[in-house]
Amino acid sequence: MSEQLSDTELLAFLERLLPVNDWSAARLRPLPVNYTSRFWRLDVPGRTYVVKEFFPGNEDNPLYPTLPEQEADALNVLARHDLAPELEAFGKSPTGTPLLVYGYAPPKTNEIEVGEAADLIGRFAALKEPVPGHQVVPAGFREVLARGDEMLAAIPESRKAANLKRLRPEDTAVKKRDVERSLVHRSFCLGTIQSTGDGARLIDWQYAGLGDPVEDIACFVSPGLAILYGLHPLVAHAEEMFLEHYPDRDTVARFMEERSAYHWRLAAYCLLRHETLMHSNAPAARAYGRALEEEVDLLLRLRAR
Repeated sequence: MSEQLSDTELLAFLERLLPVNDWSAARLRPLPVNYTSRFWRLDVPGRTYVVKEFFPGNEDNPLYPTLPEQEADALNVLARHDLAPELEAFGKSPTGTPLLVYGYAPPKTNEIEVGEAADLIGRFAALKEPVPGHQVVPAGFREVLARGDEMLAAIPESRKAANLKRLRPEDTAVKKRDVERSLVHRSFCLGTIQSTGDGARLIDWQYAGLGDPVEDIACFVSPGLAILYGLHPLVAHAEEMFLEHYPDRDTVARFMEERSAYHWRLAAYCLLRHETLMHSNAPAARAYGRALEEEVDLLLRLRAR
């Protein structure tokens, strides 16, 4: 960004934007920055707001393009179904960057149980109301593998890419089937569930798209995605509990058949990011390298079963 939004500047902007009765008790504090956004938390009596400023230039990512308008569209619809926090504001910050604010009642606890996460994403997957304005993403075993192929083709000199290709599942490993696309979150994990006073809610909709609900199950159990969100990978018991609580058993059955494609594609993405960010953002490259190792280990375990 050419100009960084200061906390003082942001607070003055929010005072004109949000319906807060008593700003004297407001507390604004920055939260950890991720690869595509900066965050702040604003606490006022009876309400918590999260402010999200999107960095420009992340719309062309080969797997996770950052699309702020999609997040706003999703919050607008999903909050009515108790699946997401309420969208409070969406527009441009004083420095011209996309800025989104969502709000919720303060939670009594920040603990999220694995079974609760499964119920939440299951209710979302069963939602029939369409959410407008979302990208179409690869869905189904072969499309997912093909996207991984495209990403590895972008780093043709990589020795690690040649090794990863040896772990690629065969297209014929799963019977071809038609996929009925619906909105999927695409980065669903414990790091994208917000505890609120009204229950758990899904956040971070900037990567969402029209795809297969199998992807959200694959994300939740992905050790690589957990690493990228600063979390510990799920232990085997937690994964089993999640799958037992997920309400649509047909989706779980398809996940068990197709999961290797999603893990292989994420491994390809992590390798691409690791190699292309090595000189421009070494800490991020190292994080993608650790995530790659986790996904490869999982692929090897799946092969051994």
